[in-house]
Amino acid sequence: MTVAFMDDSQASDTLSEEETRKWVESVTVRSAMLTGIFILLVMYTLYAAATLFAPLVVAFLTSLIFTPLVRALRPLRIPPPVSAAAVVLLVFSIVVSALYGLSEPAMEWLDKAPRDLRQLELEFRELAAPMEKLRQAREQFELITAGNQSGGGQNKADVPWSPVDWMLSGTWSALYGIAISFILLYFMLASGDTFLRKLVRVIPQFENKRAAVETVREIQNSIAVYLGTITIINLCLAAAASLVLYLLDVPNPILFGVMVGLFNYAPYIGPVASLVVITLISVLEFNGLYEALLPAALILGLNVLEGQFITPTIAGHRLALSPVMVFLSILLWGWMWGVVGILIAVPLLVCIKLVCDNIESLSLVSEFMGR
Repeated sequence: MTVAFMDDSQASDTLSEEETRKWVESVTVRSAMLTGIFILLVMYTLYAAATLFAPLVVAFLTSLIFTPLVRALRPLRIPPPVSAAAVVLLVFSIVVSALYGLSEPAMEWLDKAPRDLRQLELEFRELAAPMEKLRQAREQFELITAGNQSGGGQNKADVPWSPVDWMLSGTWSALYGIAISFILLYFMLASGDTFLRKLVRVIPQFENKRAAVETVREIQNSIAVYLGTITIINLCLAAAASLVLYLLDVPNPILFGVMVGLFNYAPYIGPVASLVVITLISVLEFNGLYEALLPAALILGLNVLEGQFITPTIAGHRLALSPVMVFLSILLWGWMWGVVGILIAVPLLVCIKLVCDNIESLSLVSEFMGR
């Protein structure tokens, strides 16, 4: 009887352990499902409220670059609101000067765009011969559709495309985003170390307070150094590209040089887009094959030199990211926020990696994101 009793007791204990294991598994699965739902809700919120969150993220990344400057002016007894106002005015002046300087060549290029694209279409018509039948079928379908429409109004297809109207169609939203970004940038810089002080108040133990402050300071400094370094590299790349295009007599060299530097914030995709644009412009401008391909080849060489040698040497291999994660980040943020998302995708990914590097519990995520 005793042996039977012991067997029953052991069976009861085993059953209890099995139930506990199943309960833990169910809780883990439920927690993973809730986490996935939360991530989807956050993504949908970021997508739906792009006009609000995109300027916020841009202002946040910009504030990380200039926070060390505001902090360095504090020993000179300059209050953070005053130094923040000076920094914002300086950045605003640079942005306005750049936009004003590039507006004239941009408008000139937009006015010439329809004629140049038509010329490009004629030059590549032989290469597009297999698509001719498809084009004819599309035109026949449009004629049939137009014949079924009632009313004598002018169709949208008959309205000539105006590059000025196309550019001005997004002007107000762009101006709104820029204004919000500058306002948020000022308040973020003027607040100083308010976030750190609140973090110190919330953490109960003194040792944890010191560790939290050091971790946040290290993250801020690392992100500021990285963003500042990448910005300086891209400015130098834009200047070098402008000089190369100017020496090769490419039209609007400063405009397309700035484009090369700006697109370089999006690795892989940005240089490819710059290469395609420079190639098309060169084909339209020059007659010979050598003259048409030389500007694109030199720009490609500058991008390769910057991406494979200069940036890894200056920024260090610690911030090397997985190409798959970079590409997925560009796709994700580009889908949600368009061009702005493409430009900030990689800096934002680097910021996340730096945060994960300095938090022990997120080291696995950092390792997954690294090259």
